[in-house]
Amino acid sequence: MELTAESISCYQCGKCTSICPVRRVSKTSPRGAIYSSNVYSDRKDSVWTCLTCGLCPMECPQEVDFLKFVREQRAGRKPLDVAHQGVFTELASLMSVLDGKAVIKTGLASAESKYGYFPGCAGYFDLLLHDVGVKFSEVGEASVMLLAKIGIAPKIMEMKCCGHDVLWQGKKDVFDRLAGYNTDYIRKSGIDTLVTGCAECYRTFSLDYHLGELGVRVVHIAELLPGLGLRIGEKVTYHDPCRLGRHMGVYDAPRAALTANGVELVEMAHSRKDALCCGVSNFMNCNEQTKALRMMRLDEASATGARTMITTCTKCLAHLNCLRNDGEPEKTYSFEVVDLATYLARHL
Repeated sequence: MELTAESISCYQCGKCTSICPVRRVSKTSPRGAIYSSNVYSDRKDSVWTCLTCGLCPMECPQEVDFLKFVREQRAGRKPLDVAHQGVFTELASLMSVLDGKAVIKTGLASAESKYGYFPGCAGYFDLLLHDVGVKFSEVGEASVMLLAKIGIAPKIMEMKCCGHDVLWQGKKDVFDRLAGYNTDYIRKSGIDTLVTGCAECYRTFSLDYHLGELGVRVVHIAELLPGLGLRIGEKVTYHDPCRLGRHMGVYDAPRAALTANGVELVEMAHSRKDALCCGVSNFMNCNEQTKALRMMRLDEASATGARTMITTCTKCLAHLNCLRNDGEPEKTYSFEVVDLATYLARHL
C-alpha cells in the first residue's frame, strides 16, 4: 500500500478530532481515517463520513491537507451513504454523457455580454427537492435581477453541472467529462468573467477548473452587490458555507452585501472560519447525525433573534430548510432561511 504525504505528515496529535463537527455526533475522526489508511487498508469509513468542511486543515500543526487526502482515498471507490437515493449523482453522470444543461430564462440577459452567469443546478433542485419549502430557481432569477440593477446584463451560461459532488464522491471520470464540456463552452462563449451564486460552483470553477488559462475570472455574486443602494432595515444573521468560507476564504463580501444595503447583521456563536457546517456537502451523509448538526446551527441562529438566516450555498439552503420545515413539534424555528441574492432582490 502506498502511503500519502498527508498520512506520513500526521503525527496523531488529535487536534483535528477535537474540532471535527462530526465528532460532536459520532465517533468519526480525521486522524483515525489517516491511521486506518496506513494500518488497515480495507477500513475507509471515516473517509466517507467526513463532511470535507475544511475545519481540520486550518488547525493542523503539521499542515496536513486532509481535504486532498480524502479526495485521494475516495477516488474510484463506492460511497457509503449518498443522499436522496443517489438521484443527483445519477443526474450528473447522465448529464456528463447526454445533453442536459442548467438553464434559466430571463429577458434581462445579453448574448453579447463579457459577463457570464451560471445558475448552477437550482432548476433540478426545484424538481427533486420540491418538498423542502424553497423555490430554488428564484436564486437564479434574483441574481440576474440584481446584476441588472448594477448595470450588468450577463450572458446566461447554459452549461452542465459543475461536477462538484461527483468529484468529492470519488467519481473523477464523471467530473472530467463535465469539466471538459463546460471549459470548452466557456472558451467559446467569449466571456471574461464568470459569475455564480452557488458556493460549491464558485469553489469548483475557481480551484478545480483551469479557467485562468482562458483569461476568465470567477466571481461570487456577493462580491458585486454592496452598491445596490437599498435601505432594508431588518435584523439578519449569516451562515458561512464551508465552500465559500473555509475553502475559499470569502467571509467579508456577503456581509458587506448585507450591511451596505441597510441590514443589521447579528453574528451567531460560531461564524466565519469557525462556522458550524450544515452537515450535508456533496449530497452525502444526510442522516440522523448530520441532522443533529443542522439543529445545532438553527439553534444558534434562533439565539440571535434575527428574523432571517441568510446563506450563499444551495445545499445549505436546502438542508437547513428541510430540517426547519420537517414538522417536529419539539423544535420550531420562526425565522426564514433565505439565499443572499433572493433576499436582496425581494427588497428591490
